Amino acid sequence: MTDKTFEKYKRVVDEWFINGFNGVQAYQKVYPKAKAKTADKRFRTLTEIDRVKEYVSEKHEKARETLEITHETVLKELFNWAFSDFTQTMLLSPAQIKKLPEDIRRLITKHRHIKRTSGKRKKVTEEIIELTFVSKERAMEMINRHLGFYEEDNRQNNPSIQEILLLTPKERRARIIELRKEAKNNGRK
Repeated sequence: MTDKTFEKYKRVVDEWFINGFNGVQAYQKVYPKAKAKTADKRFRTLTEIDRVKEYVSEKHEKARETLEITHETVLKELFNWAFSDFTQTMLLSPAQIKKLPEDIRRLITKHRHIKRTSGKRKKVTEEIIELTFVSKERAMEMINRHLGFYEEDNRQNNPSIQEILLLTPKERRARIIELRKEAKNNGRK
């Protein structure tokens, strides 16, 4: 790969970081004539190039250093999500919610405060505070991914493209037949 090509690939990666990790859009920003299917294929290909992988790693590392985020800080926050006690927020007023510790407030993803007044003669005011919190299930799933609990299953269920390409045409056909049988059997259960 020439330096000129690598510079273009770096621009694609930079755009990928800027746009929220949409590879197709990033590729099309640098190569505007590329159709979506082509952009997807070429983006995947270019991200497999060692020099580009190294550049992506450098960008990730720089972002981590800038934000001072480590694997440990992410895990601690996820642990807080997964094992927090939401009962600490029950029956609190809006002022009390604002005074909650920061680690508890970070768990709140949505806040809704409703005041209703009813009654013609005797006015009754009802105050409702709805809080939505981060998903404990999602936090546990993210912890498991960080700790690598799913890696073995993923390797077993999704062989790498290199492993598939190493199969002979006869072995590929046999594997396809095997997978179809498994799918058919799983459909009966």
